[in-house]
Amino acid sequence: MDKLIFGFLLTVGFVTAAYGHHSRTWHFDIDAEITIEGVVKEYQFVNPHSRLFVDATDDDGNTVTWNCDLINAASAIRYGWTKDLFQPGQRIVINANPPTTNENECYYLSGVLEDGTRIARVERFSEEALADGPNPAGEARVSEGGNPSLSRTWGSVIRENAGGGGPPLPGEPNRRAAILSDLGRSALEAYDPITDDPSLQCKPVSIARLWGHGSPMQIQEISDTVLIHHEFMDVQRIVHLDQSEHPQNIADTPLGHSIGRYEGNTLMIDTVGYEAGVLFQFPGLPHSNQLHTVERLTPSDDGQVLEVSWVADDSPYFTEVVTGSLRRGATSDPVGEYNCVHPDRAS
Repeated sequence: MDKLIFGFLLTVGFVTAAYGHHSRTWHFDIDAEITIEGVVKEYQFVNPHSRLFVDATDDDGNTVTWNCDLINAASAIRYGWTKDLFQPGQRIVINANPPTTNENECYYLSGVLEDGTRIARVERFSEEALADGPNPAGEARVSEGGNPSLSRTWGSVIRENAGGGGPPLPGEPNRRAAILSDLGRSALEAYDPITDDPSLQCKPVSIARLWGHGSPMQIQEISDTVLIHHEFMDVQRIVHLDQSEHPQNIADTPLGHSIGRYEGNTLMIDTVGYEAGVLFQFPGLPHSNQLHTVERLTPSDDGQVLEVSWVADDSPYFTEVVTGSLRRGATSDPVGEYNCVHPDRAS
């Protein structure tokens, strides 16, 4: 019989592991583990997170379907995973973190199939994935002036320069709220990080989320524009180099309207025209449609590291500016299609 077994100036840095897509600590009890023994019902190989549905039998003999959170398909593909990794009807024993919000949901840590095959959350199957770290980045491009160019693909965040420690845990004080005005605090009180997380609607959240996400992104310097393509949420930003001012009456959008200029090797990006939203989804730092950001992108002298820093100002909501910085390493990994699937539409 299948069994269900329970085993009980605000400066912001980025740590990709701590600042997960849906923030593991906000949905699961990371200090507890459970064992689920059952049969695979369905495997959804999708973004932003894949899901494994397993039918198990509870202590009363009733069938319970568990919905287990797995890494996103974009990352899993690089580890050699496929949509056929888990097959309906397979027996499996799962080790997981239990839920704190949604009943019968779990955070998959590892699983053992009936034939003894063990599949960890970040199991690497392909030969390329066995290498330590991202694929070699190759030679850096140079600009017409002989300086390192921004135009290349950039990989994951270099964690040793990240700092910050990620968002506070559930129940801990929201240290980011200290800079909010009364109007900003009202917006925060109306925000639920569990249900209102923009990424649940397949939205990119903010520039802070985009830069802090570990998936590849590509920069292309083309004539009077710079194109920034993030794999996460298939975001494509256009930075207009031929405009010194933002147009009047621009429509608000999730990532606003960007103009840019160079100061030496550094690309300065000035953005306004944001929709009201959140700069950080956990536990929440709301911003109004008056948000104004300035980003600085600088390649290292050898062209192998991208230095990113940004400043966010929002006088209706912030009493002081919010800043962030990180480094990303160059990579030859391609930017794939994310094809985010809304949870309600996953199949």
